[in-house]
Amino acid sequence: MPDRIPVLLVDDDPDLREVTASFLEREADRIAVETAPDAAAGLDALADRELECVVSDYDMPGRNGLEFLDAVRERDSDLPFILFTGKGSEEVASEAISAGVTDYIQKRGGTERYERLANRIVEAVEKCRAEREAEQAIEQFRAVANGASDAILTIDTDGEIRFANPAVESVFGHEPAAIEGEPLTTLLPERHRETVDRHLDGGDAGDGGGDRSEIRFDARRRDGREIPVSMSYGEFAADGERRFVGVVRDDAGRDQHRAFIEHAGYVVAVLSSDWRFRYLSPSCERVTGHAPSDLIGERSLDYVHPEDREAVEDAFGELDPDGSPPTAEYRFRTADGDYRWLESVGSDRIDTDDVEGYVVTTRDVSERKERERTLSKLREWTRKLNYTRTTEEAADLAIEAVDDLIDAGLSGIHLRTEDGKRLEPAALGQSVATEFETRPSYDRGAPPGTRAALVWDAFRGEESVVIDELSAYEPLDEHSPAESLVLRPIGDHGVFVVSAPDPNVFSDTDVLVAEILSGHLEATLDRIEREGRVKRLHNATRSLVSADSPEGVAERAVEAATDVLGFSLVAVRIYDEEAGGLVPMAVSPEAADLLPERETFTPDGGTITWKAFEAGEIRICDDVAESGGVDAGTPLRSLLVAPIGEYGTVSVGETEPGVFGGGDEYLAGILATAAETALQAEARTRRLAERTAELERQNDRLEEFAGVVSHDLRNPLEVARGRTELAREECDSEHLAAAGRAHDRMTALIDDLLTLAREGDPVTDAGPVDLGQIVGSCWRTVDTKEATLRAEAERMIVADEGRLRQLLENLMRNAVEHGGEGVTVTVGTLPDGFYVADDGPGIDPDRREEVFDAGHSTSQSGTGFGLRIVEQVADAHGWSVRAVASEAGGARFEITGVEVR
Repeated sequence: MPDRIPVLLVDDDPDLREVTASFLEREADRIAVETAPDAAAGLDALADRELECVVSDYDMPGRNGLEFLDAVRERDSDLPFILFTGKGSEEVASEAISAGVTDYIQKRGGTERYERLANRIVEAVEKCRAEREAEQAIEQFRAVANGASDAILTIDTDGEIRFANPAVESVFGHEPAAIEGEPLTTLLPERHRETVDRHLDGGDAGDGGGDRSEIRFDARRRDGREIPVSMSYGEFAADGERRFVGVVRDDAGRDQHRAFIEHAGYVVAVLSSDWRFRYLSPSCERVTGHAPSDLIGERSLDYVHPEDREAVEDAFGELDPDGSPPTAEYRFRTADGDYRWLESVGSDRIDTDDVEGYVVTTRDVSERKERERTLSKLREWTRKLNYTRTTEEAADLAIEAVDDLIDAGLSGIHLRTEDGKRLEPAALGQSVATEFETRPSYDRGAPPGTRAALVWDAFRGEESVVIDELSAYEPLDEHSPAESLVLRPIGDHGVFVVSAPDPNVFSDTDVLVAEILSGHLEATLDRIEREGRVKRLHNATRSLVSADSPEGVAERAVEAATDVLGFSLVAVRIYDEEAGGLVPMAVSPEAADLLPERETFTPDGGTITWKAFEAGEIRICDDVAESGGVDAGTPLRSLLVAPIGEYGTVSVGETEPGVFGGGDEYLAGILATAAETALQAEARTRRLAERTAELERQNDRLEEFAGVVSHDLRNPLEVARGRTELAREECDSEHLAAAGRAHDRMTALIDDLLTLAREGDPVTDAGPVDLGQIVGSCWRTVDTKEATLRAEAERMIVADEGRLRQLLENLMRNAVEHGGEGVTVTVGTLPDGFYVADDGPGIDPDRREEVFDAGHSTSQSGTGFGLRIVEQVADAHGWSVRAVASEAGGARFEITGVEVR
């Protein structure tokens, strides 16, 4: 079949690839399909074979459809390429068109999509063939303009054809090899043989040989048909023999070329070197509105938009014979004064009849430019949609966009009501109020033939409904002010109605724009709905934290799931170690009515709930009836289980299968996290209450102990001390001195114990304190014996002055008692505190942590509570204290975390 169309089909799905190929070859017997599983194999096929069209899927392993398109365009910029993609690929349509895709068709729908695809293939290939034929015809015209020949024959003196170039076949119908060796008379009718022989013998050209004049005669083709030709001929010598070379033109072909050019869709122009029109084909008037005669002699640049002239001059200023033809896109002033986008491609330079210039072919690219402009504006509108925050704002913006991009003033966004019974207008075009008697809204279940039934059918479908003339649309009985109509479902939200009062208004580009815009609107409404639910969920889950028991948390989680998220069947389970599993803590009213009494789910039960809890991951069951689980046979069909950390699970369900999507999973996860946080807070609160009660009991015991120490021990001690003094007056004994020392140690122990018992509360009345003054005052209070103070702490700190004195006095007393005779005590500053150091023997590094333990002492006279009191005072301020070695090798106590003024 001479016009057979070889097509390359690229799709990674082998079954769909085979089905598509079969349908295409059945729909159009001209189409011969070759298949490839991916872009790499497709490129190999294009390299090996002559293919006239590529049909490619978008989502494929390796290179996707657009990347494959880029690779194909690098090889052949004109090869038809159709993107045949699945649902949801509208988002790539804009990029595909910009990348140079020939057409864009979705896979969704019935078998009619294959008929549509086959028609698009045939149309694209025929258009490409026509354009290529036009380019070839133009090249032939250029050859005529430059004196190029159609056929070349070499003839010897006997009139035998010795050589014929390939163009001979186009002129005479003979293959070159078939006429080589045949007499020239094979190509001549009887009446012209003598005339041609006389010219070749030189009878009409003189004896000088060389170039001969042109002669015209009728030639005979292989099929016997005669055609008018003209021949320029000359003589030359080859191997000592005379030969004649004849350059033969098919004058009929030249007339055909001229006729083609005069009726071609392209504008063919000859420009002189000073940019003036020397020739324009008749199509000039159809493209620009100017008659060719009106422009001949005019300077072409004067009709180019001022902003585009420099680019045109740069493109056509100097032609590189070895480079690609110059091309320029520019705005040209038409006869009515408007501007139209044109694209011109320059050919070889001409130099005939003393005219220097170029042959230029020009086509109208206004539609493509308008499409590019529309898609650019569409990107800006969709970007604005991404920033909308309410449904009303998004709907209004979408209507503004479609009115701007498509000029569809009767359009509307109709969203499904909460009860699902109506599609109500959320936004309407400006002309709706004047063309419709009432605001259009559509009831579910409306009778066939009504506008409502038509809109609801579109809402339930997945494809766009496109009607060019609504008044002639047989399924519709009801009158409508609209004639051109596009209905596009907006997911589960509603329908995008794009309409205009005149018929046949919307182009394929308009339909594509409506589809892309509705896709972005669907994503925007999904986002707004998700953000709204998340916000409401966050507000609702705040009450979870205030619950005072696990039961309270569970009940409030169920309320949030039903009231905010809209789930109907909800249950919260809490893990009970004694019960050995997940115990139902709270369920929604509808779950209690529809489902059997909830039981404890244990590890060996094999339930999806336990699996989600054990794995710590959300689990979804699309159809409980087919799962064989514990709820099979109940009204529950869809189930989503989210673990609440280590505490339990929250389960949500519905009576229809497969209803949960990514948004539901996301929101259920937020709810489970909030419940986990609330249960953690409740556990912390409970533990804190228990700890507080225990501390109160300990404080009571400490108060009781302090009372015993201060009264029941101190009073008898004072009596013993007094009796000892009286005994000394009556007699002198070393035992009385030892008893006095024991009384003094007991008094010190009682004082330190009372300090430990009563000074553990946090500091609440701290204020600025002069550390230098406090150090000097404390040194005068302590029995320093022969010790020396070096005070190097001059700064203001924030502290409780009384407790700070206790800390410093105990550290000074400790240094004097353990530092030895003549010890030097130094008090200095740190970046965030101060230190007390001495030059005594120091503390064994292995015992530096022990020195703060109560009762630890290395001195016979020490109580073992002094450093414990130091640590307690530091803790009460929020400070840290540690024991290290001083620079002199003694002990050094560093207090840090102090607020310095």
